[in-house]
Amino acid sequence: MRRVQAREAREAQTLRDETDAALLTAIAQGDLGPLGVLFDRHHEHVRQFLLRAAPNDADADDLVQETFLTAARAAASFDGRETARPFLIGVAVQLLRRRRRTFARLRALIESFGSTPTPPSATPEDQASLAEDEARIRSAVARLADERRLVLVMVEWNGMSGVEVARLLETPVGTVWRRLHEARAEVRRALERGAR
Repeated sequence: MRRVQAREAREAQTLRDETDAALLTAIAQGDLGPLGVLFDRHHEHVRQFLLRAAPNDADADDLVQETFLTAARAAASFDGRETARPFLIGVAVQLLRRRRRTFARLRALIESFGSTPTPPSATPEDQASLAEDEARIRSAVARLADERRLVLVMVEWNGMSGVEVARLLETPVGTVWRRLHEARAEVRRALERGAR
């Protein structure tokens, strides 16, 4: 019994030590065991992306699960890079697009982004001011056109490069940079109007 438990613990540790590329290769070959390790590594990043881009928290959690299940089916198309995060966020983007087309949820996508964790402030006044600022930013971002909002969220909140975003959205890199510039300018104008 102890030998079995020790062997299982060694196998689990071996999986945790594997690269994302190795995990996705194993998944592509039909071994779903590594999917749990991949989920543990990246689910929070995918969830944070979806909280900013999905209609509500319940949809975000459902989409996180669906992202990993879809990624398992698409594992053979992974390009072998060091991290699977851009691949997974790309899957999440495609699922968002499909959901919007299928269920006509464009209006709901614009309504909310979920909450962004904030560090504790020194005073209640600081906390109230910070909450107001965050609400103004969320509101400004929510009013952006869908293609601009997705690019802004992917670059600014998820730290993806313009090239990665272009590849995931199947859009020219120049278009990504233009949309990002327009999104930033539009948010800046909205925030300036709100400050007056």
